[in-house]
Amino acid sequence: MSFYTRSNQLFTVIKDKSYESGIPKQIVPAYITENIKYPLWFWQKEALELFLTNELIRQRENNKEPNHLMFNMATGTGKTLCMAALILYYYKKGYRHFIFFVNQNNIVDKTENNFVNKNHTKYLFRQNIVIDDKTINIRKVETFNDTDDIQIKFTSIQKLHNSVYLARENSVTLEDLQKRDLVMIGDEAHHLNASTLRNGQMEIDVPFELKENASDKDIEKSWENTVLNKILKKGKTTQDENNKNVLLEFTATIPNNADVIEKYRTKTIYQFELVDFLKAGYTKEINLVSTSLEKKEKILLALLFNWYRSQIALLHITNFKPVILFRSKFIEDSKKDYQEFLAQIKDLKTNDFDFLKRTEISIKQDQTGTAKIYEQGKSRILQMIQFIKKEQINIREIISFIQNEFSERNCIITNSNNNKATTKEKTTENQEALLNSLEDKNNHIRAIFTVKRLTEGWDVLNLFDIVRLYSGRDERYEKNSGKRKTGETTVQEVQLIGRGVRYFPFTYKENEKNKRKFDNELGNPLRVLEEFYYHSENDHRYLDELKRELKNKGFIQENREIKKFSLKKEFKDSQFYKEIKVWKNERIENPKKRKKTLIELEKTFSFEYKIKEFTIKEQQVVLDKDKDAVLAESNFLNRKTIVTKISDFGKHVLLKAINIKAVKDLSLLRFDNLRRELNINSIDEIFTEKFIGNFKINIITSKDNENLDDISIEEKLGLLLQFFDEFARELKEIDNPYKGSDFKVFSFDELFGEPKEKSIDIREYEEKSKDIVEEFKKYNWCVMTDFTCTSEERNLLNFLKNKISNLREKYNEVYLLRNEEIYKIYDFEQGRGFEPDFLLFLKGKKASLYFQIFIEPKGEYLIEHDNWKNKFLQTVSDKYGNGNLLKVENKEYKLIGLPLFNE
Repeated sequence: MSFYTRSNQLFTVIKDKSYESGIPKQIVPAYITENIKYPLWFWQKEALELFLTNELIRQRENNKEPNHLMFNMATGTGKTLCMAALILYYYKKGYRHFIFFVNQNNIVDKTENNFVNKNHTKYLFRQNIVIDDKTINIRKVETFNDTDDIQIKFTSIQKLHNSVYLARENSVTLEDLQKRDLVMIGDEAHHLNASTLRNGQMEIDVPFELKENASDKDIEKSWENTVLNKILKKGKTTQDENNKNVLLEFTATIPNNADVIEKYRTKTIYQFELVDFLKAGYTKEINLVSTSLEKKEKILLALLFNWYRSQIALLHITNFKPVILFRSKFIEDSKKDYQEFLAQIKDLKTNDFDFLKRTEISIKQDQTGTAKIYEQGKSRILQMIQFIKKEQINIREIISFIQNEFSERNCIITNSNNNKATTKEKTTENQEALLNSLEDKNNHIRAIFTVKRLTEGWDVLNLFDIVRLYSGRDERYEKNSGKRKTGETTVQEVQLIGRGVRYFPFTYKENEKNKRKFDNELGNPLRVLEEFYYHSENDHRYLDELKRELKNKGFIQENREIKKFSLKKEFKDSQFYKEIKVWKNERIENPKKRKKTLIELEKTFSFEYKIKEFTIKEQQVVLDKDKDAVLAESNFLNRKTIVTKISDFGKHVLLKAINIKAVKDLSLLRFDNLRRELNINSIDEIFTEKFIGNFKINIITSKDNENLDDISIEEKLGLLLQFFDEFARELKEIDNPYKGSDFKVFSFDELFGEPKEKSIDIREYEEKSKDIVEEFKKYNWCVMTDFTCTSEERNLLNFLKNKISNLREKYNEVYLLRNEEIYKIYDFEQGRGFEPDFLLFLKGKKASLYFQIFIEPKGEYLIEHDNWKNKFLQTVSDKYGNGNLLKVENKEYKLIGLPLFNE
């Protein structure tokens, strides 16, 4: 839940100002998107677009203050990718010197890999960073110099403070920092400004040296004095245009404290909180698994889920390695739990799994159940047991898996006895590397034993289970109000759960790789690959405290419940249901994936280039208004257009240009990509008339240049660089990899026989759907027991209700089905997926004739956007409805797509 309630927070102010000033929506420039390793998610784009808008506003307002901004983005939303994008932005603006700092050394070490280690799996840039056709180096430094590279100093507050105040060899000085234009990036900045939270006025008496074990208070003072006053503001109380310093803070959580809120009100440029992230569907779904099992059995249950996930993933995910975290309350307990675990794994016997039978009986006897999306542990246990029975899995197979995957080599404890371990919960450098690369295919770790070490600053995608190995709770009551206050242990547990909810991406059909795929298909076995399980004892007081804290933090939503949607029994028993066929198609690869051939592209391709010297002369026209008309006329008379084509250029300059463009990692102009796209055998072949040799180029120049030979080699290179940019864009545009197949036949039962389970907002359902559901359930032509609907769908239902009597006069049988995201068809041209909201089935007066009608209500604001659906539905009607009958089993079918319905 947002802590902002006022309308003058920075991101709101930016939106208001841009609207008032007519500033168009900003687009993240190509030099950013082409040089970062991953595509931006919509929230990252929004953050960067707001940032770019703010830059324009600052420029218009001639704002001379150092730029200090806060990005409030939930854990797992990709804050570091935004940092990488902003580093590129500031490099383009002329900045070369960057300082990255936090208050934990282990976070600094991890982030170095993100920015400078090209061989690390979590490196965020392309292998080659290319801006303005120049390759850019990015380097980790201790001191800054005047080279043209991106130079990043990674440090902690303590180290930065001591570098500034203590004269040491190979260390930055305050004097040097104050001379330079700096971009400072603070990660998890809520630690760095807690002084505002604790003290109204803060003393600025900073100790001369900050030790590694410096107090939080001293570190906070250094933040205020060293970072904000001495470096960002260059030690000045009033700012001038010479101070171009920037401070960008990133945090998942801004403390819910009035002073902190006010402090960051004018700095928070973007906010995407955990509740936003969860609603968007880019996290795992949390599932609380509470049982009355003994500790050893609880451990085995988590191991069984690990095995089960691995089995389910076999056909869909390569190198899938689900990780379990076992949490103890104290370090000594963790060491003991670790040793007991290793002994338990080594001595596993088949009768150790007898608890499964007891658990199955207990769950089946308990008929209470739950509709809460976060309390599906019991049903998942039953699913796993059914899987074991159905696949006839021998328990010895499971034991073999567990003993192999959870051998001592594959387990790690953050309380190492190794004398090289340095952190509070001791870990070695090698262990740190393993903990920060759990998703890597060469990382063998499957189980982690810890206390507090991993509650913050730890990024992991393949953590699927956390097992609480202790009992009890430490809830307190506030002295003055008497309100319940969540205990520190539970707060830490929730922080740890926050580490586990990050989604593990996998590909399934045409679904988005990084997003949950089965919120509306909860019975799908693959659902367990997007659920995170927190295992604890079945203590209702503790669970109540845990749920309350999870709700406060936005991890779980009380109003989301599981609802089952099925067909009426009387309809399923009918002869119509048994004999009718349903038609649908699939998305398939397009063997003719080019919308146009190169010959067709050549006819429409238009490229014009102005010689720079001539362009400069044109621009000089505006400098003296009195001479404008004369200069403009003179300039126009002096201009000339040279019409040429690619094959007229020398091979050496063509190769030089295409090689410069091919440096970018994903460039379409790399030879292997061109060979795949155009079926060429050598790079020289692309310049021939068979490919792009005849592509025309218009060169605008002065009359002094007779022909192409008079153009300098530098101008030719600049021209060709722009040409290849445009050609690559066009080549991407004409690519069409998929199409929709012809329609095929299915039985009604194949597609709609099984009930559909969906996670829905129960409040929204009761407000928008419940009343009309109760009404329509009474109609025998409505075949659903339950359904959800929008306002447009309500309008359609009421419209159809008034037409049913007319339909019954013309047809023997009439049935309406609400498609609860089960049935999907694909347009013939591009294979775009489409789930029509309603299917109307009719049986004609002629006994063997059936109609399948697609109906899609659409709000007026979406009609134009979804016009392709209209065209597709019309094509379906033309292909399968106007005399071209589909025939199967002595029955004829007409498929009709109605125009998008809007009241």
